[in-house]
Parts: sequence; structure tokens; C-alpha cells
Amino acid sequence: MKWFNKLRIKSKDSFLRSNSKQESTSLKKGRDLYLSCKFNEALFHFDHSINSGFDIKILKLRARCLQKLNKHFLAIEDFDKLIEENPLEFSNYYRRAVSKNALFDLKGQIEDLQNCIYYYRKSKNAQSLILKNLEIDLITTGNYVEEVKNNIISIHNISYLEIKNLISECLIQIKRIRLQSRRFKSPAKGKIATKLILP
Repeated sequence: MKWFNKLRIKSKDSFLRSNSKQESTSLKKGRDLYLSCKFNEALFHFDHSINSGFDIKILKLRARCLQKLNKHFLAIEDFDKLIEENPLEFSNYYRRAVSKNALFDLKGQIEDLQNCIYYYRKSKNAQSLILKNLEIDLITTGNYVEEVKNNIISIHNISYLEIKNLISECLIQIKRIRLQSRRFKSPAKGKIATKLILP
């Protein structure tokens, strides 16, 4: 009986090794196809990797691929899972806001941008480029809100004042982040500055 159990364990191990090799090959193909802008083909390989139980981080690649294919509802589902797995990762909120914007979910977009800013402030590996993108998105959305000001409740089910306040709040937070990052170090010798540098 022991020989049978050993044989079963050996065959199971070899199956798992070959299966993980296929999964990583499928993932690599998916990445290469994504970078070559062959999104439908890439999506096939990402789906295969996810269905095989591969790492959850593939969801980010698949979600971005879905965004390129204008399948924003599915992209939002993937970003929901990513946020559930790691709610502190600010970039997932930003990417989900992009899809919500494409679906005209104005309130959802702004709420995700707020969350992105909040977790950006807490992040140790934050990049300043995302602040610029956030600011551009908020200004663009603010301009759109001004255009549909009289019909905003019927289009988006949110009041003009509520959405304007949310946008203003986000822009103020971005300014505060920039001021804080400028105030801590002076350009010369990396010493702590005594005066606040204004934009």
C-alpha cells in the first residue's frame, strides 16, 4: 500500500510542475501580446492563467487589458478583487476610476479618486506622476460638470454642489501633498528646510 501512495504523490508532483510551467508560459505570452497591443489574444492567455489558479496580480494585467478593449464592467470587477486583496494600493483606485469614468459613473469615479489620494498619502513608494494624472482627471471632470450643470441630476443622479465639493476637496488634498513634499527637503545637501516653499 505504501508503494501506491508514493507513486500517487510522485505523479501529483510532476503534474503540478508541468502545470505551473504551462501557466507561466501562458502568462509570458499574455504579457508579450499585451505589450504588442494584441489585447484579445492577451486576454485569452490572462484568462487561462487566472483560471489555473495563478497569482492574483495577473488580475491587474487582465483588468488593464479589459480597459483597452472597452470592457469596463469586467475591468471594474477585477479591480474590485484587487482592492479587496490589498486596499492600500492607491493605483488600483485610480485605474478603477478610469473605467467608472468611461461608464459615466461620475460619483464612483470621484470617490475612487478620493481613495487614491488618501492611500497615496500613506504610501511609501508614491510617484509624483500619478498626482499630475489625478489633477488632470479632476480638472477635466470639473469642466464636464460645468457643461452639464443644469442636467447633472438627471444624467448622473448627483447634485451639482455635491460633485463640485468632492472635486474641490480632492484638488485641495493634492495641493497639500505637494506642499508637504516640498517643505521637508531643501535642494542643497538634503537638509530639512525651515521655510515653506510655495508653488
